Amino acid sequence: MEYIGEHLLPGFIGRLSVSTAFVSALVAMVAYYLNARNENAGYRKIARYSFGLHSLATLGIVLSLFYLLLNHYFEYDYVWKHSSLNLEPRFVFSAFWEGQEGSFILWLFWNALLGLILMIKAKDWENHSMMVFSAVQAFIASMVLGVYPLGLKIGSSPFVLMRETAENIGLPWTQLANYLERFPAFMDGTGLNPLLQNYWMTIHPPTLFLGFASTLVPFALAMAALIKGDFKSWVKPALPWAFFSVGILGLGILMGGAWAYEALSFGGFWAWDPVENSSLVPWIVMTGAAHLLLIYRNKRAGLSAAFIMSLLSFILILYSTFLTRSGILGDSSVHSFVDLGLSGQLLIYLLFFSVLALGLFLWRYKKIPKSKSDDDLSSREFWMFIGSLILFISAFQIIFSTSLPVINKLIGPEGLIPILSENKAPHLDPIAHYHSWQLPFALVIAILMAIGQFLRYGKTSSKVFWRGISISLILSIALASYTAQVYYLWSEPLYLALLYSGIFAVFSNLWYWLISGKANWSFAGSSVAHIGFALILVGALISNGRKQVISRSQVFTENQAANENIQMLQGDSLKLGPYTGVYEGVEMEGQKQFYKVSYFNNPGDSEPLFQLRPFLQFSDQMGPNPNPDTKHYWNYDIYTHITYSSELEVASPDGFGNEAEVSLGKGDTAIYEGHFVVLDSTLANFVGNEERQEILAGKLTAHLRLINPMGTEFPIQPAFVVENDFKEFRDTVLAMQGFKFRFEDVDPDKNEIQIRAWTKVDPIEKPYIVQKAIVFPMINILWMGSILMVVGSFIAVWQRIKRS
Repeated sequence: MEYIGEHLLPGFIGRLSVSTAFVSALVAMVAYYLNARNENAGYRKIARYSFGLHSLATLGIVLSLFYLLLNHYFEYDYVWKHSSLNLEPRFVFSAFWEGQEGSFILWLFWNALLGLILMIKAKDWENHSMMVFSAVQAFIASMVLGVYPLGLKIGSSPFVLMRETAENIGLPWTQLANYLERFPAFMDGTGLNPLLQNYWMTIHPPTLFLGFASTLVPFALAMAALIKGDFKSWVKPALPWAFFSVGILGLGILMGGAWAYEALSFGGFWAWDPVENSSLVPWIVMTGAAHLLLIYRNKRAGLSAAFIMSLLSFILILYSTFLTRSGILGDSSVHSFVDLGLSGQLLIYLLFFSVLALGLFLWRYKKIPKSKSDDDLSSREFWMFIGSLILFISAFQIIFSTSLPVINKLIGPEGLIPILSENKAPHLDPIAHYHSWQLPFALVIAILMAIGQFLRYGKTSSKVFWRGISISLILSIALASYTAQVYYLWSEPLYLALLYSGIFAVFSNLWYWLISGKANWSFAGSSVAHIGFALILVGALISNGRKQVISRSQVFTENQAANENIQMLQGDSLKLGPYTGVYEGVEMEGQKQFYKVSYFNNPGDSEPLFQLRPFLQFSDQMGPNPNPDTKHYWNYDIYTHITYSSELEVASPDGFGNEAEVSLGKGDTAIYEGHFVVLDSTLANFVGNEERQEILAGKLTAHLRLINPMGTEFPIQPAFVVENDFKEFRDTVLAMQGFKFRFEDVDPDKNEIQIRAWTKVDPIEKPYIVQKAIVFPMINILWMGSILMVVGSFIAVWQRIKRS
């Protein structure tokens, strides 16, 4: 059958590109392997051309999917699920990587780009490192193949037509050549998640996935060193890549925090969500790996640990991918993907490289050079190693707590090996749990950053050391004491210690760069990065440890905590901390409801100091989604979001709200608003053309009874009529009871019908909102630290490139 209106060519090009990318990556891997065993110009040429073809095919995948999204070809399942006609063009990027398939393609693209750079620059390391690179690319490309050899699913393709998906094959509409024209459902997509319609989500995911891709280069070089038996010389080319990974992956994580602060309503920039943790842990490990590589470059020590951390950072990326995409975190994270049936394939991907890397390391372990002497306690390398060890322990604690669902699946009472008598429950307060572990680790790291620059490799004179840190120590004690007084931190010993150590790290690194480094940019990388990280710690400590909810109220509103939310009637003045707040009204702009709240110094002021407009963004799939609005000052932010609005109470133009839905079979009973609803029968009337065996129109009527608490019965007969492919609802309204009922749909598989009900909503005398407002003091310190940490990391990369 030839379908009308389908655009098959771009989908064909996309599928062909995926197949080409997969096969060419395999060919490149084999050719590099053969060339590594027996140096041959022909093998190298085949390998390079194959990887080049793989990169072009990957670009073809990207362009094909963008073409489908930009042209709104909703006959493709991926386009229909992740975009819509009213989607702003700039958010097509977000739609591209919203789904699993798109994010795999993004990862594949960045790997291909970095692989080309490595292929050109690797020199003696090309064969073995690119062999590993090509193997990884083959695995990722297989994730978007979407083929079923012998009934086994390999990958999920974004170039599948709606009528080709497993859930749609065989449905009656797939037999209609003009289904795209006849059914309104195919004329527009379901749309992009409103939370992703934010400019941060156009730049955060690609940056984060570039960070993921960057961990592959040190991994590939470490694997190449283990395969070749050349355990030393890989460190030099790996160093700039390791610091690039620290910088770019850190930037991606911080962008995610900025997006959460700006677009989400949990009230902050970090919630220790499992998906957040799964990107943080590889960054922590890669930071440790980069410092261990530095130790070996300068003192020829810690090589085994450098191997372990370099290998582990990429393996943790694979583990994080498995966690977030297998569906195993579905009950513990709001950010995880749904399972597309790829969990087995993801597990094979993870195990293949984990077992291969661990096996190679253990096989070569005895031959890896070890330090011939113990490090001096006053040496820089000793404390850098301790710092890397602390980072490893910190990462282990985070990933262990995050992996509780995996532990339950493995050794829980219903797991593969049922060792535990009961499942490990997730922590009731994850923020408190992680803080109890991570704050002490952060304290130690801050101290090590403060003193590390003044330690020398080999041995450090105590006189030189104390002379170096004395000025910084005095300045930090003075400033930290003042800050503790301003923000009332004296009663929190751990907070106080972290404040002192963070400020000490800032001053000591600044002093080292200005005095010891003479403000020379060749010394700037580590100092700037350390200052940035220390400012992140201080900013996070003050802004979160001393945040103040100024929307406190003694009036309890439904489903809202009385001490953190305040009900604001339109036009009334209410105290919001040091301000007087007035809810001015609501404005509708497209799919967004903006709620205007003016803030005054005093109740009688005629002009507000400022006005905030937090909004609710509506979507058919997710309903109203709150988006914050924030007033920024240099020393604090006022962060607000809507937790409820009276505008939501009336869901239909005729004044009915409080919508409910139930499925009923013949004789079933449901309870609605204290009344019984009983389904007695359904009646179907159809008009058709017998010669063409075609139904032209039909009417389905549900015969129900409403029984009030006194036993009085009222007949209800909602119906819907289908004519010319359009459905018309004929609702039943019981004016005295204030109810409206609709016959919504039929489920023939279960012999049930779907009934929707509404209750008459009393007109609101005065519109109102329920708002939460939080003051985050000194949060700009955190954002400034984020910028400096990333800048410092890239300066370090540039320094390494110049030296090599």
